[in-house]
Amino acid sequence: MLMVAGYELARAAEIPWEDRVNVDGWPSRAGMYRNDTEHNLCMRLIDYPVGSTEPRHVHAGSHATTVMKGKTIVDGLTLGPLDVILGPSNEPHGPLHYPEGCQLFSAFVGSYFHSEVEQLSDERHYKLIQSERIPWVRQQPRVQTKTLIDGDVVHLRLQALKAEREAELTSPDMLAAVIVEGEASIEDERLGPWDFLYVLEGVDRAPIRFPSGATLLTVSLL
Repeated sequence: MLMVAGYELARAAEIPWEDRVNVDGWPSRAGMYRNDTEHNLCMRLIDYPVGSTEPRHVHAGSHATTVMKGKTIVDGLTLGPLDVILGPSNEPHGPLHYPEGCQLFSAFVGSYFHSEVEQLSDERHYKLIQSERIPWVRQQPRVQTKTLIDGDVVHLRLQALKAEREAELTSPDMLAAVIVEGEASIEDERLGPWDFLYVLEGVDRAPIRFPSGATLLTVSLL
């Protein structure tokens, strides 16, 4: 992590990767952006190769997994960029198919290890969220947002944020964000697609600028 002006920055090209074939037998890899132990929140980039399948599974924690690139087919529905899979604790979900490969951002609260649950939940909170059905809302000049999840099952708020050219965020109201497309800058540091920023508490923060515009996925605590 690189610390700059009130933020911790992680570049996608430099994050540590774990081969999940060796961990759980699935043909994928996971790149750790940040294991936020203070908030029991793990944020990772998951990379599935062409033609792979994530089998039906269950885990003790809950997650909101957002498609970043490619598509996934689950329950007969095709999900694309900024669509979200909401996987509740102790509730089986899947399988998920990745015919063309897929990269996903996973915000996981609690344990993400699979098949460790002894008793399944009797409730059903699993959801698939299609972002195109959610309207953009003007948040401030040159910035629009849409709320993908808002404390539903996972005590997080996930929003898509679209910044126009030359827009800036002077007081970012978020815990973390990953660049989906475009670029952002904090002082002299440039961030591109799949780069990640974490907002530090109790310190002065520089504005986040978007010289050519960008789309972000933001994570906030509730």
